[in-house]
Amino acid sequence: MELRLLSPADAAVFQALRLEGLVEAPEAFASSLDEEKDLPIPVVAGRLAASDDGAVFGAFDGAALAGVVGVMREARAKHRHKAFIWGMYVAPAWRDRKLGRALMELALRRAAAMPGVRQVTLCVNAGSTGAVRLYESLGFVRFGLEPDALYIAPHFHDKVDMMVRLPAPAAS
Repeated sequence: MELRLLSPADAAVFQALRLEGLVEAPEAFASSLDEEKDLPIPVVAGRLAASDDGAVFGAFDGAALAGVVGVMREARAKHRHKAFIWGMYVAPAWRDRKLGRALMELALRRAAAMPGVRQVTLCVNAGSTGAVRLYESLGFVRFGLEPDALYIAPHFHDKVDMMVRLPAPAAS
């Protein structure tokens, strides 16, 4: 398995996996299949352009993209001490191989390398007990529960807000 930073050149395989995730686990994403299925590849490629404030990582099994995770610093000046995890997904055929943990560790290292970032937040479906356990094992703690945060007809889904504080950078 190769874990690496994605680039705009990975847009087509990223989009295919993202759409697969939106079908397979719609309750795991704030976005919907209808909102993303017709996004042009250049728009998707723009999401994959790494910057000082964000990156998307992928796990490849040969040419197949098995999992992804994004990390991005908050944009507003008063929130720049925070980054957030987005788009975490591992395809069913590759689950239970510690790919989610490896991807999250990459994302957390990237967040820790962003000057001034002190904490990382994420949202997870309250019913995704495996994901919640993974995040807790990485040091994330729950700080909120939003009832009925997502509506996927005919059901509402609660979301859990979680955060982890990053270690203070070593003094130079």
